[in-house]
Amino acid sequence: MLQVGISKQIITPERGVSLAGYFNRRPNTGVLDDLQVRAVLFKKDSVVCGIVSFELVSTTLKLVGNVRDKLKAKGYGFADNLIMAATHTHTGPELRPERGGLNDKQFACLEDKAVCAVEEAYANLQDSTLELAKVNNNPCAFNRRYWMKDGTVATNPGKLNPNIDRPEGPVDDEILVLAVKQDSRLAGIICNICNHNDTVGGTLVSAEWPGRMERVIQQEIGYDVPVLTLIGCSGNINHFDVGSGSSQTCYAEACRIGKVYGKIVMGLLDVLEPADIDKIRVDSSDFVVPYQVISEERAVEAEAIIRRLGSVSSDKDLTSEGIAAGDGAVAKMFAEQLLDFKKKCSGKSRTFKLMNFKMGGDLMFLSAPGEPFTEAGLHIKEKSPFKYNFVNSYGNGTCGYMCLPECYQRGGYEILPVVGGGPREDSLIRLMTAWDELLSK
Repeated sequence: MLQVGISKQIITPERGVSLAGYFNRRPNTGVLDDLQVRAVLFKKDSVVCGIVSFELVSTTLKLVGNVRDKLKAKGYGFADNLIMAATHTHTGPELRPERGGLNDKQFACLEDKAVCAVEEAYANLQDSTLELAKVNNNPCAFNRRYWMKDGTVATNPGKLNPNIDRPEGPVDDEILVLAVKQDSRLAGIICNICNHNDTVGGTLVSAEWPGRMERVIQQEIGYDVPVLTLIGCSGNINHFDVGSGSSQTCYAEACRIGKVYGKIVMGLLDVLEPADIDKIRVDSSDFVVPYQVISEERAVEAEAIIRRLGSVSSDKDLTSEGIAAGDGAVAKMFAEQLLDFKKKCSGKSRTFKLMNFKMGGDLMFLSAPGEPFTEAGLHIKEKSPFKYNFVNSYGNGTCGYMCLPECYQRGGYEILPVVGGGPREDSLIRLMTAWDELLSK
């Protein structure tokens, strides 16, 4: 019999800790929603695997490694069989202390909360059945890269911009739902949705639309069933409808999207089909992600931008939208990032763990670090023999945006090197090849 255990812990940061996701510091001034770390474990025979999902902008190699080490020290031999992912909320704590984020004590507390969630999930393992459903209906997602009428490509070029020609690429419209049933009761839900989780902005802590979606589902069901949201390949996807002039950077927008997705999930709960989990197979591989190599010519160009813009500054959040809008402070910031990237990252590499859970004949979980473009998720779903493919970005660390190779000649925000991001131009193709190899095992 399959056993499943579910648990969650609150990880809301202390007031004053800077929020992650933008390039300027944003010390948090309060809380709209508590943040959580959720753990779901699956056990079949002697195999235990699972997902630990943090309401953070990303996980880091340090966070993933330390949580694994602490679990192993407590005797949990399955620690290497965990995908540790993030929901990519841009209103969660910054993990880097040099950016005003969590200090060593706070970081250790975050690790301990994750360990506690896994321990509780393991203690809560009980006989369970899984049921699945999916639909091609993602009305809140848009490809955020656009061909402009002058032949260039821009990321988030602005609402109602008359110079927009067409989206550069597709959207993965598939929404998947896994329902965990225990003693004929709905005990947990896992959703897989392709959309960026950056709807609120500002300085208040929020789980953004996944948190609001969970609340909508709980209200409809009538009790606090845990809902774990896995973000699909959405490096080039977000919620901005450029054909609408309405404001879409506010808490009300997170609530609106949460309601839309909550309604879709509730509809899928009416058409669930049972999954026969006769066995679980866990495969993993090391995935080396080289950084881009920054030429001297690009460095000279960046230095010229900095000199030209001088002391320009802005009191607005520094985001990707500023590039298309011609914001000088954003242009200067990216020039500074390029020079810092050249010094700290250029030509180096880092290694992430890709993970694949094959569960019975219908269900698969697959992880990727960072933010792959949506074409990667569509690729694996086309090739997979499984009916339900839960593809999870921001898994086991972050490497930045993995773009299609041709995008590096077209422009847009995602191709720009920043410290900690900037994977080499072939990284997305290499990721898809590595996924294919895991799938074939």
